[in-house]
Amino acid sequence: MATTDENTASATRTTEQPTEQHGMFQSLSAYRGFRLLFLGTMATNSAFWMYQIAVGWLALQETDSPLFVGLTGFAGGIPLLIFAIPSGVVIDRVDRRTVLMIAQASIMVVASAFAIMIATDAIRPWSILALAFVYGTIMSFVFPTRNAIVPNLVAREDLVNAVALNAAGQNSTRVVGPSLAGVLIAIVGVSGTFAVAAAMQILALLWTAQLPKMASDIAVRSSSLWRNVTEGIEAVARDEFLKGMILLAGLVTILVMPYINLMPVFARDEMHLGATGLGALMACSGTGSVLGALAVARWRALGYVRGIQVWSAIAFAAFVIVFAFTSITVAAGLLLFVAGLVSASYLAINQTVLQLRIDDAVRGRVLSIYLLTWGMLPLGQLPIGALADRIGAPAATAAACALAILLFIGMAIRYPSLRD
Repeated sequence: MATTDENTASATRTTEQPTEQHGMFQSLSAYRGFRLLFLGTMATNSAFWMYQIAVGWLALQETDSPLFVGLTGFAGGIPLLIFAIPSGVVIDRVDRRTVLMIAQASIMVVASAFAIMIATDAIRPWSILALAFVYGTIMSFVFPTRNAIVPNLVAREDLVNAVALNAAGQNSTRVVGPSLAGVLIAIVGVSGTFAVAAAMQILALLWTAQLPKMASDIAVRSSSLWRNVTEGIEAVARDEFLKGMILLAGLVTILVMPYINLMPVFARDEMHLGATGLGALMACSGTGSVLGALAVARWRALGYVRGIQVWSAIAFAAFVIVFAFTSITVAAGLLLFVAGLVSASYLAINQTVLQLRIDDAVRGRVLSIYLLTWGMLPLGQLPIGALADRIGAPAATAAACALAILLFIGMAIRYPSLRD
């Protein structure tokens, strides 16, 4: 098993309900390794959300087409679908710190390439798509590795708190990243925004280098690559709850989450806002997300409320529907805040359940299967973007979310464990 300079946690399936005896920031105060990971996550995820705003704005500027904005999201998201399973195998076979350092260095290079090509007027629609694809490929290793490392850095009794704090940190970057991107685009342009994002990846790399080495499981390394892949799939397939939870997460990603990709369209065409206004709207969503994740960190029994995942998914889709038809900026910001709060609670609970129910030997592969649901985002972005071109972003978004609610109810019927 992996070793750390602090306390190594081996996660196994549990049905015990957590207690509240520790403070909200217990894992940050008690474990240096987790603090370093948290700081690196803040830096790299802030840069990621800056990239999301900057590349969406760039795509809209270059083509003036919601469809191309959707296509850019497709190019950046499809690698998660392609590389999710292979990345999980790598995470379980190789020192996780090494994987993360290589990925962080690579993502810094891609962000720098964006900045240089925009500054020299060498950027073209095809190069936006190509760079977005490479960026997405690298992030398909960054996201699951950062989540897989968490149990290696804290004791098991603090795992729920650490996972929720990690989720809170990730969601807080949805405030920092878009807000900073909106201001930077207005002041230094899109090129300067990508340059700042590259600098933040350097910070993440420096903090990552200070993490302890984490040797992989000998049994995993001695097995064939094919066996490594099938072990992760089998771990999910034999757990009815995990199977239902991952399928539910896939529906959320495909049908509800594409509204984020269309935010430049909502901001410019529906609310007549510039890049700063877009950043402010995304910050509203991010602020709600931070509070939602912190709520899970503070009240650890929240994830044990009956049917919480189904109900929170339905509520998320419902708030996005109302937002889609709201043209008043203040009301839209408030709706995005509530939608962010609900969605972050849902995601934090999912991550906590996964970390507690799986063994460390297959952790990377199971987390990568869960990440596969995020790889499905392009499957929604592209058709919803095309539909937005024909009937408008509000109608396209609302139609997708309404379909999602019907399917969520169907999932609750098909998998009773999601209700219990």
